[in-house]
Amino acid sequence: MKLKYLYFFVLMLISYQGHTADDKDYTICSVAGFYEGNNNRFLTDLAERVAAKNNLFGDEKCTIALKEGKAAGGRFSKPGAERRVTDYEIIRNATHFSNLIYDSILSRVKF
Repeated sequence: MKLKYLYFFVLMLISYQGHTADDKDYTICSVAGFYEGNNNRFLTDLAERVAAKNNLFGDEKCTIALKEGKAAGGRFSKPGAERRVTDYEIIRNATHFSNLIYDSILSRVKF
C-alpha cells in the first residue's frame, strides 16, 4: 500500500509542469500603456510599478503589450475614434485594475 502512494506521489511530481517564461501574464503591461495613452499619470505609475515588481519590463512581449495599450488608451480618450476588437479587453482589464486600486484606497479611508 505504501508503495502505491509513493508511486502516485512520484508520478505527480513527474507530471507537474511548473510555470515557464512564456506563462507570464503581460496584462499589466497593456494596462500601464492604456493609462499612459489616456494621460492618467497616477494609474500609469501604479501599473508600471506592478510590472516592474513582476520583472516584466525589458521583456519584448511586455513592450509590445505596452504599445498596444497606449494605442488603445489614445483611441479611448478621443471621442468618435474607431476602436479595435482588442481594445475592449484592454479597457476591461484597465477598469478592473483601477477598481482594485480605488477600492483598496477607499477601504482605508475613515471619514
